[in-house]
Amino acid sequence: MKNTAIPLLSVVIPLLSACAGSFAQMRSAVNQAPEWYAERRTEIRGEGYPAIADVPRIDAANPPGATLTVPTERIAALRAVFDANPRADMPPVASGAIEALVSDVQAEFADVSLSSNMLTEADIAAIRESFNVPRVTQGSTIRR
Repeated sequence: MKNTAIPLLSVVIPLLSACAGSFAQMRSAVNQAPEWYAERRTEIRGEGYPAIADVPRIDAANPPGATLTVPTERIAALRAVFDANPRADMPPVASGAIEALVSDVQAEFADVSLSSNMLTEADIAAIRESFNVPRVTQGSTIRR
């Protein structure tokens, strides 16, 4: 018993002193925390949010965004700047060019078979042969 008590006490006493020191450091860190720390801690805990009954109702006389209206003169000026920019104009042949591209692509794929077996047995054999590297598929032939 005496043989185990001394090593056990020699471990427990330093641990207790280390824990006491760490608690003191933690307490001083919390006391020195910035002012936003308490608010953030409350937010993380989920406390401090209003109940649904406490949410204020929107006054019909003052809807949100009513003060954000843009004067009609400003809208007209912005519209004029936009319309004056040549990049705002649609190309005259845009719809025709798109229709021509669609017909070209459809013509290219017109003769493609929609079946799931598009490769012939010869195509499959050629692909397998291109990946047939003897040192990989049949083991290394290099002897030392």
